[in-house]
Amino acid sequence: MDVGSSLFLLGSSAVAVWYIFVRRATGGPANFLHRKTGKADPSAGYGLKTASLPPVTGFPLKILTTVLNSVFGTKILIPNAYKNSNGDLLRKIVIPEDPTMYPIMPFDGPSIPLGSKTSTDLADLTRPRSRSPDDFHHWEVADFIQAYTSETMTPTEVAERAIRAIQDSDRRKPPLRAIIQYNVEEIRKMAAASTERYRNNSPLSPLDGVPVCIKEELAVVPYYHRSGTDCLGCDAPSTVDSTVVAKLREAGAVILGVANMHELGMGVTGCNPNKLHGTARNPYNPQHFTGGSSSGSASAVGAGICPIAIGTDAGGSVRIPSALCGVVGLKGTFGRVSDHGGKLPDTPCECASLLHVGPIAASVRDAAIAFALTAGPDPKYPHGLNQPIINLENLDNTNLTGIRVGVDWRYLRHSSNCIVAACEKTIEHLENCGANIVDVQIPELEEARIAHTCIVVMEMAAAMAESFSKQYDKLTLPSRGLLAMRDTVPAFDYIQAMKQRTRTMNFLKEIFNKVDVIITPGTGILAPRTNPGELTYGKAPDEKDSALMRYMFLGNLAGIPAVTVPIGYSSNNNLPMSLQVQAGWWQEGVMLRVAHAVEKGTKHAKPQVHFSLLG
Repeated sequence: MDVGSSLFLLGSSAVAVWYIFVRRATGGPANFLHRKTGKADPSAGYGLKTASLPPVTGFPLKILTTVLNSVFGTKILIPNAYKNSNGDLLRKIVIPEDPTMYPIMPFDGPSIPLGSKTSTDLADLTRPRSRSPDDFHHWEVADFIQAYTSETMTPTEVAERAIRAIQDSDRRKPPLRAIIQYNVEEIRKMAAASTERYRNNSPLSPLDGVPVCIKEELAVVPYYHRSGTDCLGCDAPSTVDSTVVAKLREAGAVILGVANMHELGMGVTGCNPNKLHGTARNPYNPQHFTGGSSSGSASAVGAGICPIAIGTDAGGSVRIPSALCGVVGLKGTFGRVSDHGGKLPDTPCECASLLHVGPIAASVRDAAIAFALTAGPDPKYPHGLNQPIINLENLDNTNLTGIRVGVDWRYLRHSSNCIVAACEKTIEHLENCGANIVDVQIPELEEARIAHTCIVVMEMAAAMAESFSKQYDKLTLPSRGLLAMRDTVPAFDYIQAMKQRTRTMNFLKEIFNKVDVIITPGTGILAPRTNPGELTYGKAPDEKDSALMRYMFLGNLAGIPAVTVPIGYSSNNNLPMSLQVQAGWWQEGVMLRVAHAVEKGTKHAKPQVHFSLLG
């Protein structure tokens, strides 16, 4: 070796030693942004970004998933993608607030006693309402009660129609795949008991004899608790109901079975290529996604198989599919409805500080009834032990005089043109109902979005650590790719996200001192169209997923109640559009009253796939 080569080798070695062992790799940006406690930067502007992610499916998704889980993927590709999508934003900010681990808000007034049944008066919500025979409408709880009390039909007869609807829905091409586990004898047994109670004039509740279905994420006897997978919870069926299911049984509801979902709840389209599931189809157009992750629940209600279904929501998973399937999706204040029985056996809760359980329903009134009967403290669920009494008075009153409706116009108009136009028309309707429209600006939306993303990744990764390790090859490609992010997000980001949660909750508290509700679109786009590669292999998150989630993260991060309600349909393909109403903590009553007024001003269209249980 000549002198020149030796010197080059020596110099290269010295540089490598310096870069690997001497050069400082810790620290942060040269200039941190400093926040003031409880105060937003007035010069910050709107700032909410749209994730720039290309669509990936099919064989390229296989390659991408393999690379993401390699050394190159976990150490180089994912960190750079995370940075390019603004995921490292909170690392650049000094946040003075203390972290908030769970978004629980104190309240004034009496609490619901532990172990008590709902004291909410539901009489007004169960009275049949007059409708034009020319307008389409889903059958709702009041219609079932009227049929049973007038002896026009019995719960047994309705149950037989529901069974046929489930079977017929899966004979279609493509199959609806809304309810994926059901037991005919179990359904008939519950319906027969309800029929006997009505014969004796002793129904248990407004939901007695009413068909409902439950997302597969929640334990339901005697079904498998698989959470959308082909590999978890498959050894034996559930032997104990989740709390929300136990309450529905106590209310006399006829549980039709278990509804489809996006695998592990880790997606907002409902795309599930697993053999035991398949992708649930949108009843308004089966060539479009339902939204997720409570895909089957929304599909079942939209198709008329049942008027009420139960879903879970950590990032819009009740509200997004409801919005895309033309039905109502409600999540209450964090802790209102127990999540006990919602985790896979022997695993932690997947997103403990974000997750809400809530109804998907044919109408706002039905959502309110299901919410009232399933909410309340549960000794097995510590986050909801202390909560105020639910007040649904005046929900049917569409005179909104004195109600202050907040609109962040920058946020509202960050959506597809047709959705913006429908929202603006709905705002005019609310003004005609007497509501006072108030301009608001929600600070630090981008910071809140990043905080929510970070918490989802960290809490999901912690809950799924063992399953990801042992069942890697049996999970879908998108789940493998998303769970690969667990090594990318440091604990520092998680704590920063909890601090941002504190700021966001305080900002919203100030806003709700000025308005009663905030309205936004339900989603940023219409239901995306499916393609064969996605249905076979799944799909990686892309820009459309980001647009679907655009209006969801505040509700989960801050724990405020939210409901999506249909407001119209696109002119070219009749896909549903939706408005979201959010209120302050524990204020579900005023939120549902505004949502009901919105619903009353909307003419509903019949889905392509529809079954009538009463007509």
